[in-house]
Amino acid sequence: MRILSTVSFVLACGLAGQAQGATTLSVSGSTSATVVGSGFSFTLQGTGTLSGFGSAVFVNTGAVTNVNSLNIASTIAGTFSLIFPTQGDVLSGSFVVPAGMLIPSLGQTANATATVTVTGGTGRFAGASGSFPSFMVSGTVTGAHTATFQGSGSGTVNTPTYHVAGTITYSGLLAHLASGGGWKTTIVLLNNGPSSAQTRLNFFDDHGAPLPLPLSFPQGMPAAVTNTFTTTTLPGTELIIESQGPDATLSTGSAQLFSDGGVTGFLIFRYVPSGQEASVPLQTGTAGAYVLPFDETTGLTTGIALANVAATTAPIALVVHDDKGAILSTDTITLNPQGHMSFVVTDRYARALQKRGTIVFQTPAGGQIGAIAIRATAAGAYTTIPPSTE
Repeated sequence: MRILSTVSFVLACGLAGQAQGATTLSVSGSTSATVVGSGFSFTLQGTGTLSGFGSAVFVNTGAVTNVNSLNIASTIAGTFSLIFPTQGDVLSGSFVVPAGMLIPSLGQTANATATVTVTGGTGRFAGASGSFPSFMVSGTVTGAHTATFQGSGSGTVNTPTYHVAGTITYSGLLAHLASGGGWKTTIVLLNNGPSSAQTRLNFFDDHGAPLPLPLSFPQGMPAAVTNTFTTTTLPGTELIIESQGPDATLSTGSAQLFSDGGVTGFLIFRYVPSGQEASVPLQTGTAGAYVLPFDETTGLTTGIALANVAATTAPIALVVHDDKGAILSTDTITLNPQGHMSFVVTDRYARALQKRGTIVFQTPAGGQIGAIAIRATAAGAYTTIPPSTE
């Protein structure tokens, strides 16, 4: 059917969704059709580049109810989906081409103008609306039921959930996480800023290698296993991310938060068999030293978690003092780039047994680290202690 070239052009215009304000779309692809009574149904597939969004795959379907030997006697109407590579980002809408379009012959090129209405979408296009009153396309009939096309146009789309990403920068460290082996980690992200923000979490294991974690989302996003999670958070919203690995395998490490907006958060780790849990604050900035108290007197135990934010090795010099200021031990702990370590104080420093005191961790020159203490009782209750800084 020679009219497929015109149909494909029109379908392409339906994909011209964009950020708030003016936008442009360039498309190319091919169509196929099936005869249905005195008309036909059709499918268009191709690629498009949408300014401000990047490249996407588009799929259009529609129907023509009445075709004669010279022109299309009915309107051409259908729906479209523009599918972006970012998870869940799909723009949807409808299109209409007026009746009366002439039918090109095999090998000939035809032109068409369509009106497109954006009706919504998913991901950053949730709640999208808008229209494209004029989208010009051209194409060539390649067979009785096939055609190729290309086109471009402009229009307006209102996308209230869309965020044009700025420069994502380091926003903070979660110095300890545990997933599996009976442990569950819950990360809570809060966008306290006035606008949407691109947000990324990178997970690292004890050696500093990327740490794939099973992630689930009680607010409805699809589960995934990944060492990097990226999303867009809306202003004033809360996002909850959970990770609980298999009981047979314990994964520990740290997480780094990156954002281009006012995103902050914290982490909760829970020992599932007992239901006991404690929180880990997001540590921002860089201090010259971090001071953590410990208590190894009867019935109490203190654990320490250290994490290296930097992409270079971190030799961390430390001094263990008792509660009267006497030096019990000195040491240097070397962490790999983005590395992590957790230990019980008396397992590493025997002179701290039955004592209280502090451990001072010196930030390496040009480096960046984070630390947190975990205080536990013999009965299994525990809490976290954030560091003081020098």
